[in-house]
Amino acid sequence: MDKTEQISRRKCMVENCRNIGIITRPHAGNGLWLAGLLFLSHAINVWNRDKVPVSLNYKRSTILCFGLLLHSVGIFVSLSNQTRQRFIGKLLYVFSSLGLTSFLLWICLKDNVVISTVSAIFGIILYDRVFLRVLKQMPKCFTLGEATLVCQGFTIFAYNVFLQVPKVLIDKEPSPDLNIMHIVLQVILLGICIIVALCHLLPMFRNTILFYLLTTVISTCTALFPVFGHPTVVVLFKFVLSDMERMLVIALYMFLLLVTSAFVVWQINRKTNANTTTRKIFHILILLVYLPGLWSQCTLLHLASGLMLGMLLMLETARVIQLKPVYQSLDQVVKCFIDEKDAGMIALTPIYLLVGCSLPIWLHPVPCDLTDSGGLNLLKLLAGVLSVGIGDTMASVCGYLFGKHTWPGSVKSVEGTISSIIGQAGVVFLLFRFSYVHLNTLRAATAGAAIIINALVEAKTSQVDNLVLPLVTYVVLGTA
Repeated sequence: MDKTEQISRRKCMVENCRNIGIITRPHAGNGLWLAGLLFLSHAINVWNRDKVPVSLNYKRSTILCFGLLLHSVGIFVSLSNQTRQRFIGKLLYVFSSLGLTSFLLWICLKDNVVISTVSAIFGIILYDRVFLRVLKQMPKCFTLGEATLVCQGFTIFAYNVFLQVPKVLIDKEPSPDLNIMHIVLQVILLGICIIVALCHLLPMFRNTILFYLLTTVISTCTALFPVFGHPTVVVLFKFVLSDMERMLVIALYMFLLLVTSAFVVWQINRKTNANTTTRKIFHILILLVYLPGLWSQCTLLHLASGLMLGMLLMLETARVIQLKPVYQSLDQVVKCFIDEKDAGMIALTPIYLLVGCSLPIWLHPVPCDLTDSGGLNLLKLLAGVLSVGIGDTMASVCGYLFGKHTWPGSVKSVEGTISSIIGQAGVVFLLFRFSYVHLNTLRAATAGAAIIINALVEAKTSQVDNLVLPLVTYVVLGTA
């Protein structure tokens, strides 16, 4: 395909999107290549270079990821055709992805026909509905690739809830290999998703009184939801209070939260909007959260990162529906720290920062089993912190201060990219020097390749760095 035809197809895709009510994020490419990142991240873990147990449900999720990738390709092809999407064409790619996904579940995992079919229908249909609704209801918030990645992630989360949460009502005791706190987190996030979905689907819940009533009812149901016979809130408090070191780490997190809040108030009082360099303070603060968490309290970090995601979703929902009395304060914060890529009504950059640093922990089948073994395994879990917390920060700050030569077709500087590579390599060396990771020749070469690749992607891509770079780094590190 020559360049002229590529431009023609890109214009046709934009026009077809507008014809069906989709307006993608301006000044950015379509980012179609992002559609395969979630599948590759799962496939790397099933390949099992870490030599850790991979559950049947995780393998099911991996095959579903492949089905979602195929379905995404079908959507992209239909949008790039010269004629508008026809009903028969949609039926073709829907049934193709449904059939192949259920077939792979049946032939690869020996699932019975009913489980295979239900899994495929649940995942593919949910993804199809969520993907189109998100793009139509949130104009200018996503590129096609970013929406694909976000909606795939939501679908896999919902599928895992569908597979795991009902079992806590049926089984009396958890299986030895099950991390109960993962179930607790799923229950809490499910409750938050229900609140957000109801506010979106039923406008009456955007009323201040009804919103608080809805939140109270769902929160109570979530807190009392039985997890193997014990209320969720009881299981959560027992976990928090059962370890003194864990409580000390929580105290550190609370202190960092206060520091972050003080910085936000200080910036607002200056009555000036934060620039790119100023916003990187949040990247540094998040480093102070993830590094001690991974080294000493991995399960707590996994839980806390998920809870913080839920909190950010609730706060952004409150801002969008103009919930009193918090709306004005939240809107002031967003306007002060808004990123140039937040072109739509939703402020996604802060959420992406949290998600990007957490993705390696969320994606790995047993992340907290790796923290004792160290090696490149721990570095793999640091893929988000390394690429976003270190690399992206160094690229932005040094590019802003010293950048003079820009990459062709990009506003990013060569000096920023070099600084990103040096900064990440320096951190890896320090981790190796103090025995937090163990590198042989192959692993060091793989780490070097991951650093160079994510730095170049950061320099050239128009997609959101916080979402893309951690997955790219995670996939490359997973090959060693």
